[in-house]
Amino acid sequence: MSARFTDEYSTKELSKRTWPDFEKLFLKQGVVGDGWWCWCMHHHVSSYSLPENQQPRTRAERAVRNHRQKAELVENGCAHGILVYAKGEPIGWCQYGPREELPRADNTQKYRRLALEKGADKLWRITCFVVDRNYRERGVASEALKAALEAIRKKGGGLVEAYPVSETDQGSNYMYCGTVGMFEKAGFKTIASLATGRTATVVMRRTI
Repeated sequence: MSARFTDEYSTKELSKRTWPDFEKLFLKQGVVGDGWWCWCMHHHVSSYSLPENQQPRTRAERAVRNHRQKAELVENGCAHGILVYAKGEPIGWCQYGPREELPRADNTQKYRRLALEKGADKLWRITCFVVDRNYRERGVASEALKAALEAIRKKGGGLVEAYPVSETDQGSNYMYCGTVGMFEKAGFKTIASLATGRTATVVMRRTI
């Protein structure tokens, strides 16, 4: 990653204080892909089969609900992530959190079939990235990942898991989990294949 890009960036943790910046980034419709309606809520949901998790019909309706639920999680200290700034403007995001906060993977058949060793360390997950289209391919996601790993270390560390894309022909919106190459540079190792098809993903891990 070029030093001239990283020198431009600063990072902050998601909090009640930085929530307005998170909103500002995610309300850039057409600039940050599907973030405007998902609000990085997908991995907070344990199972969509539960009545309370039934999804509204349209993306616009989902956006309203997800926005409200994300705000509640932040208010209660149950959502974690890193915001990346350029010249004071929020231009990137990386979501991380403990397993209990981001349980989605545990309730998918593909992940459960892997029967991965849990180990003795606390398990953390890095699930989502959002980058302003005007700043893509300029090291924003890598900077967010670096800051997320440092935040995890300060919170006691443990085993960190991610689900990046190894291959896709469906465009950048399908790469919101990051790429294998980026995680390899951050010291992660591939543990197993996860999803196959047009967008293939793997499980990667490292210990902090």
